[in-house]
Amino acid sequence: MFNKSLFPLVIVFLIAAGLILVFRHFLQEHGFDWQVLSGGNLFVYLVTVVSVHLLNKGMDATNTNAFLRNAYSGILIKLFACAAAAFIYILASGKNINQPALFATMGLYLVYTFVELSVILKHSNAKKNVKN
Repeated sequence: MFNKSLFPLVIVFLIAAGLILVFRHFLQEHGFDWQVLSGGNLFVYLVTVVSVHLLNKGMDATNTNAFLRNAYSGILIKLFACAAAAFIYILASGKNINQPALFATMGLYLVYTFVELSVILKHSNAKKNVKN
């Protein structure tokens, strides 16, 4: 079943993927490896989906400890998975590292984090309004 809280993330992913694909020649002319950027977009999207799932699960928990455990798990998994992926990419590419694509992927990380927080805050407000 599709979770409504994932809809904004899917939209951001599709827009980013579409823009990368449409402007791939422009990106290549300006030093970006569009394939690295596309892979980074997909990876950050998938990790964010896992993080949102854990945060939503934490929001539904009745126990404060369960909420904190899920919230911190989601944040830490996203942070460490992205850091590990960047580290592996840097090691694997050696001198052929594409810094513009790596930094653009970091920008996508920030965009996805902003959308993730917006979704979670809306979910939290909706739960608060239902209780009142």
